[in-house]
Amino acid sequence: MLKENISSTSSRFFITDAIDLRITITQTLNWQPLIGASVVDISFITTMVSELASNIIKYAKSGYIELRSYEYPGNVDIEVFAMDNGPGIVNLRQAMQEHFSSGGTLGLGLSGVKRIADNFEILSNVGQGTRVWAKKNIPIDPSQQVFSLTTAFYSSTSDGLAAFSKNTLIAPSSTFNFEIGKRIRAYPGQLVCGDQVIALPLEEGYLLAIIDATGHGPDAYKMALKLIAAIKTIASRNLSAIMSELYELAIGNIGASLGLAFFDAKQQTVHYAGIGNTSLVVFNDKKWRGVSRDGILGQRLPSFTEQSTTFRPGDMAIMFTDGLSESLAHNEASRLRFQDANTIAYRLVDMLGKTYDDASCIVLKWNK
Repeated sequence: MLKENISSTSSRFFITDAIDLRITITQTLNWQPLIGASVVDISFITTMVSELASNIIKYAKSGYIELRSYEYPGNVDIEVFAMDNGPGIVNLRQAMQEHFSSGGTLGLGLSGVKRIADNFEILSNVGQGTRVWAKKNIPIDPSQQVFSLTTAFYSSTSDGLAAFSKNTLIAPSSTFNFEIGKRIRAYPGQLVCGDQVIALPLEEGYLLAIIDATGHGPDAYKMALKLIAAIKTIASRNLSAIMSELYELAIGNIGASLGLAFFDAKQQTVHYAGIGNTSLVVFNDKKWRGVSRDGILGQRLPSFTEQSTTFRPGDMAIMFTDGLSESLAHNEASRLRFQDANTIAYRLVDMLGKTYDDASCIVLKWNK
């Protein structure tokens, strides 16, 4: 059956000044996934958030912190992700040294965040910004009565709320041992994303689609949602027919790039058709790449034939837009191949997503 990743909630906090920092820490202290955690573990998570958010304010002026939880019986994985579009870190080795910390923080710096975390990664490019990912597993006691720790940090609370969303995965509806992970990330500073992904169960397999509407912001978001809604009604294994119908639907609108893939479990193959800046890479015995034709929905539809390759138990496929660097995505996906699908999707977008574009990724693994 389809393996569903145990994923609960995510909260994003936009950081521009000290007030945002106070709100972020207040919300972290009272974050629902931490109910049942010890005071020490809550302070660990809050310390990481404080250090990373303070660095954003001092060095990048603006960015965001995203908290994510993956709950399992008796414990929870907490991920803290920080992203900014600042000047980047010139000397990353120095920044990671002990006792090297920005002024006004708790004094632990990036090296302190790394010590607290079970897993830690940082990527910084001069002139492009910095991304930090840290994960910590903590035990949870559901029966524990947890009091609010807000007053331990601040004497007053804030009514400010962070953007909140649910991480959703498709419901299992197949006997095939497929595992699917999805991640979209809006252009930094935008609340909605012009990239969208969908996975739909069909007879004997799954249809995956990835959309990159032209531009970004509300108009691109509306266009992408319009195409997603249409795919839900016309889904089939006939990719050329879907492409043609969506092209007609997009005429007169801003247009979009589109990638379609049907994973045929019975025949153990994957079929791909793409237009524009979408990509499919299949990690089988030869690491196959599906080629998208130059064009755009609603404006220029080239002639093309569906491409196919083998897809067997143990193989993995990733679909992504040009919000990710293709060469880096290949290498990073290879390194992460034995992680769960949702982790792979999040890590690819979080660490490799371009800071000047929407970014998205969908991962399908056929577990043995």
